[in-house]
Amino acid sequence: MQSKMQKYLILALGLIMSAYSVNSILRPNGIMTGGITGLSRVFEYIIKTNDFLNFIDDRYIYNIIYYALAIIVVLVAYTLLGKDDAIKIIFMSVVYPLILFLFTYLQIPPLKFTYIIGNQEVNDIFLAAIFYGVIAGIANGLFIRIGFTSGGSDTIAKIIYRRLLPFVSLGKILMFVDGLFILSSLFVFDMRITAYAFVTKFVYMKSIDMIVFGIGTKRVKMEILSTKYDEISKYILNSVNRGVTLVDTEGGYSHLKLRQIITICSPRESIIIKNYIASIDEKAFVYLIP
Repeated sequence: MQSKMQKYLILALGLIMSAYSVNSILRPNGIMTGGITGLSRVFEYIIKTNDFLNFIDDRYIYNIIYYALAIIVVLVAYTLLGKDDAIKIIFMSVVYPLILFLFTYLQIPPLKFTYIIGNQEVNDIFLAAIFYGVIAGIANGLFIRIGFTSGGSDTIAKIIYRRLLPFVSLGKILMFVDGLFILSSLFVFDMRITAYAFVTKFVYMKSIDMIVFGIGTKRVKMEILSTKYDEISKYILNSVNRGVTLVDTEGGYSHLKLRQIITICSPRESIIIKNYIASIDEKAFVYLIP
C-alpha cells in the first residue's frame, strides 16, 4: 500500500517527466501528438504564424493555450458529467500547466537528435518522436498507477460516450478523438509530422501499459465486487465487448451477498473499465491479475 508521501513523490516525478517531454522534446523538435497536448501545438502554430497575441512572449503561448483548453475540459466535464468527474481532473488540469510555465521560465535546454550529412546538420525528428512517446507515456503511466488523470482526450471521449455515443465502446471513441486531434495537424504541419505523431501515440500507449501492467502482459483478469454488478456487466459486454462471468459470493464477516464479476481483457481495456466503475461506484472492489 502506497503512503501519501510515496504518491506525491510519484506524482512529482510524473509531472517533471511530462513537462520535460513537452518543453524539451515535443516543441523544440516540431513534432506532434494526440490529446490537448497536440491540439495546443496546432493552435500555437496558428497564433504565432498569424501574429496573434503579439503582446505575449512567444515562449509562453503554448502554455497559455494548454491552460485554457484544460480549464475548458474541466468546465465541460462539470456541466455534462457532473461534479465528481470534474473533481477527478481539476488537480492535474490546474497544476500541470503551472509546471509547464515553470519549465519554460527556467529555459531547460532542448533535447535534439542531430547528425551531420555532408556539411549540413540534420535533426532526426523520428527519433525525437520515439523518445517523446516513451517519456510522456511513462509519466502518464505513473499518474494512472496512483489514481490521477490528466483530463485530456480521455475525458473528452467520456463526454462523447455518455452524451452522444453510448452504443460505441469508450476505447474506440478515445482512439477516434486522438486520431482527430492528430489529423488536425495536417492544416499546419506536413504529412511527415502527422505520420510521426501516430508513431508517437503508439509508443506512448505501449509505455503506459508497461508502467501500469509490466512488460509482456497482453491480457489481465479482472475480479470485481460491486452492488452495481448489473450495470458494470452490461457495460463490459456492450461497450468494451468482453465476456463476463458472474459468481455468487457472500462476505465472511458481513454475510452480504453479492455477485462477483470476472472478465478477461487487455490492460488498456481494464483501465477503461476501472474508470467506468469509479464513476458509478466508488466503494467497488477491483482486483487485477496479470
